[in-house]
Amino acid sequence: MAPSTITRAPIAIIGGGPCGLTFARLLEIHNIDYVVYERDIDAKPSFINQGGTLDIHASSGQQALKEAGLFQEFKKVARWDASRVYMQNPTGTVKAVFGEDRNAPEIDRLHLRKLLLDSIPAHKIYWGHGVESIEKEAGNTNTAADYVIRFMNGTSASGFRLIVGADGAWSKVRPLLTPAKPEYSGKVFIDGSISHDNPSYAAALDHAGPGNMLAMGQGKMLAVQQVADRSYRFYMGMDAPEDLDRKPLSMEDTETMRKKFLSSPDFFANWAPPLKEYLANAEGPFRAWPLYRLPVSSLSWKRVPGVTLLGDAAHLSTPLVGEGVNMAMHDALKLARSISKHCDGSKAAGENADDDVASLEHAMEEYEQDMFERGRDHTSRCISRETEFFSQNAAEDFINMIKAAIGPKSNGGEKDAGTKSD
Repeated sequence: MAPSTITRAPIAIIGGGPCGLTFARLLEIHNIDYVVYERDIDAKPSFINQGGTLDIHASSGQQALKEAGLFQEFKKVARWDASRVYMQNPTGTVKAVFGEDRNAPEIDRLHLRKLLLDSIPAHKIYWGHGVESIEKEAGNTNTAADYVIRFMNGTSASGFRLIVGADGAWSKVRPLLTPAKPEYSGKVFIDGSISHDNPSYAAALDHAGPGNMLAMGQGKMLAVQQVADRSYRFYMGMDAPEDLDRKPLSMEDTETMRKKFLSSPDFFANWAPPLKEYLANAEGPFRAWPLYRLPVSSLSWKRVPGVTLLGDAAHLSTPLVGEGVNMAMHDALKLARSISKHCDGSKAAGENADDDVASLEHAMEEYEQDMFERGRDHTSRCISRETEFFSQNAAEDFINMIKAAIGPKSNGGEKDAGTKSD
């Protein structure tokens, strides 16, 4: 009897953020069938998905966009002058300006998502499909076909060639591979905005310019970052209990928080007046973002046929190294390369089904071993930054580390925060 032949089932991508969409686009390039399931109702921005701005690194995020055939479009919307960082300590003394020459252009998260969405056929994305659960059925094929995906909208789907979890910190795919759960880092970011008519806009334009202003020390952080419309996102970082509400605060609660932070020596009362002005004028409603991470030890699970993870679903870490989206896009690139290498997309039919499963598993093993190593290194560095960025003398210590590593441009001496450093 001749061996059975197949028409390959699609790969299910759970999550339509930059990670999942990059992977989808790369599969599109390689002529490998897929579908994307995304919890958002549609592509319109929401408070959850709007995010801020992302710096895209040459060897990871940029390389993924190049292989996805999107780099020229990316260059049109990326901000190549936005990598500059103006750093201060809490007294408002400028310690250093660095990063002008970094090949890490900025792009708003929304613009990156649109760039990727526009490159994918609309019928490949199922909006309003947040995952409720993924269950293994009675089948014994030991492949992705054994699983049924149940969605919050009451529908379900099954019969996939591979299930890829690109569904972030609280992944519904992860439990199929590991019992590891996100752990609270003890740190939180609270964000607001600075619009063009804000009283602090001129100071932000002077200090951060097209890039960033960062003040660190006394166990806390203030940051101002320009986005594409030339307004600014404002962030505070500090130790905080885990139960801070992730929903936008009411304006009343925002004002209560603002007054507390400005008046209490446990927060920003002793910081320099020009820095406190950012907090005094930042527009709400504020929103708290508790920072979670997966333990380094979680990146060593035993291979589970038919399932794998990308990005934060695999190696969630705090954002203090600034490589999260780049790691995720690099994962997408590595996985797409591996599948293309071992499972040529041109063989849409006529291949032995068992051979396809074996080839796919070989690709997964190759990808996961590489991802484990990169993920452990990244998470370890992020954990180190949690200590460095929230230390008593964080700005001074960080600048000394940067100087030792890459020799950044210093401003040649300390200057008052109210003056321009360059």
